[in-house]
Amino acid sequence: MAILGNVIDLNVFSSNKKDIAKNLIAYFRESTDKFFDYLDELAGRYFIFYGDNSQANILSDATGMRSIFYSTDKTVISSHCELVQEVVQAAEVKLVKKEWLRDYSSYHLPGHYTLYENIYFLTPNTLLNITEKKVKRFFPREHIVTRTVADVVEEITCLIKGQMKQIVQLDKKLLFSLTAGIDSRTSLSFLREYKEHFEYFTYSKKNAIPTTSVQKLDLDRELVGEIVENLGLNHRFITMDYGDNSEELKRFSNVLKRNTFTYHNLRLAKLYLDNFSNNHLHIRSNLLEIGRSFYKKQFNFKLPKSLTVESMVKCYSYKAMNDKRVFQAFENFYSQVSMDSIFNYDPYDILYWEYRMGTWHSQVLLESDVAHDTYILFNARRILKLLLSVPPMERNEHIVFKQLITQNWPVLNYWKINALETLMDYYDEQFDDFGLKLNDAKYVSGSINDQHREVAFQAVNQPRRVKFFMERSNPKAGDYVAAELTIHTKLDEYYTCIVQVRSPYENKNYRGRLQYQVLLNGQLLLEEDICDWKESNQISINWNSRIEENTISIRVLAKKDCETWSWGRAATILIERMTLRRGEHKEKLAISASSPYSKTFNYMEK
Repeated sequence: MAILGNVIDLNVFSSNKKDIAKNLIAYFRESTDKFFDYLDELAGRYFIFYGDNSQANILSDATGMRSIFYSTDKTVISSHCELVQEVVQAAEVKLVKKEWLRDYSSYHLPGHYTLYENIYFLTPNTLLNITEKKVKRFFPREHIVTRTVADVVEEITCLIKGQMKQIVQLDKKLLFSLTAGIDSRTSLSFLREYKEHFEYFTYSKKNAIPTTSVQKLDLDRELVGEIVENLGLNHRFITMDYGDNSEELKRFSNVLKRNTFTYHNLRLAKLYLDNFSNNHLHIRSNLLEIGRSFYKKQFNFKLPKSLTVESMVKCYSYKAMNDKRVFQAFENFYSQVSMDSIFNYDPYDILYWEYRMGTWHSQVLLESDVAHDTYILFNARRILKLLLSVPPMERNEHIVFKQLITQNWPVLNYWKINALETLMDYYDEQFDDFGLKLNDAKYVSGSINDQHREVAFQAVNQPRRVKFFMERSNPKAGDYVAAELTIHTKLDEYYTCIVQVRSPYENKNYRGRLQYQVLLNGQLLLEEDICDWKESNQISINWNSRIEENTISIRVLAKKDCETWSWGRAATILIERMTLRRGEHKEKLAISASSPYSKTFNYMEK
């Protein structure tokens, strides 16, 4: 058993490789399942070589951050493709063309291919049986189970904080790259207790052709400057000069081009080398897109449900859709890594994880390796599995990452993600400090069909507005959660309560599943399907008060058994404002609404 790289056991938060190797040996001897289960608990950047008298195997960390290349002609394995090639002296690959890096995608070639015949990537979640030169998938080994956002946030927080305690004890100078994006912000939130242990940096470009990338870096510079000034971070900006065409840079670039056949940014690699030492450990924030439906969002969720060779090619490059050789390469890859054996995982998540991250990202790190090593806090199968266990709607809205930030360093929410706006741009006293205070709103949940049934929900109370929804992805008929708001009145007086309610989801194709209702002292006054109207619904309730404490309830109710499509969160109810007026009518009980889809029940005559 041999481990190369940085690794942390998430069970006990230990980075002792000798102990981890002993555990791996013990589990390997006991059973294959226990061995792989333990592997899922290992975070870091590493590869593991293991075996016995009859076999030898090698595998990488969760996303292949420590890349592995191998030859099927000779028993040669390396972290760099060119090192394998130096020994094997293979011919140029016949199926794949180098020009595809220019014509189709500079990120990667199709599948597990390199530029050399019979030299391949070993992609994440597969192992290489070195003796037989065969690839075998070892993850996933079971169906993924849907988890609530709250559970996932709690568990990930524990796992990341445990790693942080170990990382700050390493004999390394700690480095953190900071940008305006959500991934960087999420990782930064876990540094709150240890911010003095880190040196922070942000890179930018000068003398570069204006592009979207340059504009993004300019945004990074301005926004990050605000953050570090206010948080007192030990930060500096480092700049790539695209006007530098020195011989030193050319010599460096020529050497670095031997490290990888895909180039990310050679100038940046030189900048790393000039500014940091090999005793630095760089905490990066990549990989989190694995948990955000990258390919599906890229294609506006119009990819076929099942992964096909055609859809794999589309994810690789639209430009390659008529290239039969590209199709053949992906067909070979599909078979090689057993893409039909991933249980109920979304195949596009697995493709992004293993292909995009496993081939492109690992080569990005090879460029920075000339300066320092890299660590990503989320690089463990256990953590990535948690990110993928959240229902699709929450994943698409980045809810887990937003809540991780809120839970671990809430002040980071003051600055918007990838924007120069702050919370102060969204607050105005005359807009926001109007209406009844709703801090004390209470909630009840359950089932109108089963008094013993418990229905979990989430709610947020702000001074003058509230938000709530059922946690269950597929609520059953009768499930509900209601916000109960107490209104204090005088006996036999006439009142008007104006409630502004909004259900953000609108899709009339899915009517009949859930509705929201408005009740006064238990009496149903209004109901509306949550799929009908995403605009604010101004509901006016006129009544003659017969008690001093009245209760207005806003309830979301499942009318039928719902599919596992994140319906609980889809039926989120926002109470945007609530006001109370006295005596401008003489109605015993009447209700009106601005939504054309609301059904009202006026029980009593004026």
